[in-house]
Amino acid sequence: MSTEAFIEVLDNCIGCNSCVEVCPRYLFSLKDKKAVITNFEPCHDCGHCVAVCPVDAINHKRLIIESLEKDFPKVEEGINYDDALVFIRQRRSIRYFTKKKVSDEQIGKLIELGRFAPTGHNARKVAYTIVKEREQIEDILNEMILFFKELQKKVSSPLWNILAALTGKRKSFNQAKKNMYRINSHVNHWDKGIDKVFHNASTLILIHVTNRTAAPVEDCNIAAQNILLGAPSLGLGGTFIGYLVHSWKRSNKIKEMLNLPSEHGLYACLAIGYPKNKFKRYVPRPEPKVKIWGEK
Repeated sequence: MSTEAFIEVLDNCIGCNSCVEVCPRYLFSLKDKKAVITNFEPCHDCGHCVAVCPVDAINHKRLIIESLEKDFPKVEEGINYDDALVFIRQRRSIRYFTKKKVSDEQIGKLIELGRFAPTGHNARKVAYTIVKEREQIEDILNEMILFFKELQKKVSSPLWNILAALTGKRKSFNQAKKNMYRINSHVNHWDKGIDKVFHNASTLILIHVTNRTAAPVEDCNIAAQNILLGAPSLGLGGTFIGYLVHSWKRSNKIKEMLNLPSEHGLYACLAIGYPKNKFKRYVPRPEPKVKIWGEK
């Protein structure tokens, strides 16, 4: 399909200039009080032109597959600020789940929340791997505990201390040593059968993407935050699990176990399940530091 064939301005265009103003790739301009496409190649299918047009004069065939109304439903009235703030403040990091399993339907709805997260250059390459059996989660955890125990040995070894100094990694080594109490706690708890890494979650959502995208870390973590914000609407909760992301980066065995696409990086992991405890109050946060640039 030629570039000209997948997007066109229809005759009912009123020349309002909206498509010109919102297009991030500057594809449109006005000519004789009508929108025209002057540069096709950079189009990255964001859909802004179709969504903003007041008279439905943009036909984007890569995006309008079934119908305009189905693929681009009308925007409903938005929520007010107070509702938005309440919606954001209700999110809690859940660290104690019941044994109740998350259904396939709920998983699908969670992924739908991630689907509509923005991505750098509208790449839309974010992928999801779902671990939905507790036995599988514990297999991953067992491998992580082995990795943690190797890390314990290295941090306590005088030889590794010397190597860190010789290779210029003393700062990283000292930081790891400082935070080992967390690793020690996870190991000690799991030796007693208590999961303080995945918090007894019934489901993991691994969020990964090809490293060739413009913003892989941001793409995955914005999608993850979308999922966490929407999870309570399904009676679910979740939390980020950075330990698996960091373990995946440093352990070939864990990489082999998770078996993600070879060109993908793992940038977010969510533990998902039914919260054991119900929070009765919102939590305060310190005032952010804000400075107006240019003001003294």
